[in-house]
Amino acid sequence: MSHIPFPRNHPNFPGVDNQLNAVLNQIRAAVAGSASQALWVSCRLNRTGATVPSPVFVGWIEDPAARNLRTTNHHQHAPADTRINDTHVSSLYKKCFAVRPGEVVKRDWSADKADPTSQELGKIYYGETHRRSMPIVLGNQYVGTLNVAFKGDPTAKDPEIKQVLEDWAQKPTSALITHIQHQCEVSKLPCP
Repeated sequence: MSHIPFPRNHPNFPGVDNQLNAVLNQIRAAVAGSASQALWVSCRLNRTGATVPSPVFVGWIEDPAARNLRTTNHHQHAPADTRINDTHVSSLYKKCFAVRPGEVVKRDWSADKADPTSQELGKIYYGETHRRSMPIVLGNQYVGTLNVAFKGDPTAKDPEIKQVLEDWAQKPTSALITHIQHQCEVSKLPCP
């Protein structure tokens, strides 16, 4: 079992990234034909030994079209390169740990403001307009979050997005849950 955080070259990164790539593919299919584009999927897990929400980025997969947006915006390095093992406790992460299982935490960046303590404040990688996040459940406890970013309002596809997030973040048989359960030593916090 690997402690959280683990180094970027750790064998757990490909395992998490492979699962996130599958999530991204399903999200892209869910929003196909809408005005929304899936940009990236990320996973944050609770730091080993933490007794409060204490997030660490352990995976980040971007869509190839999002990569083109990022480089056009003069960011040569993906957030995966700079944010892996980032431990910033965002208000979004804390909010995910406060909702009931099955709930999606939504962000609309035209109305919601970024956390003023974020190390990424003011950086525009992709022109993200919306985000959907869901707590990751292991047993009956929260261990992290699964997050997806969009360019364009995905609200019309929220039922489909919720289903994909729930299948990956909360079904005990999902490949992501299985990987976390067998490979990562995460701190588990009670569901509300």
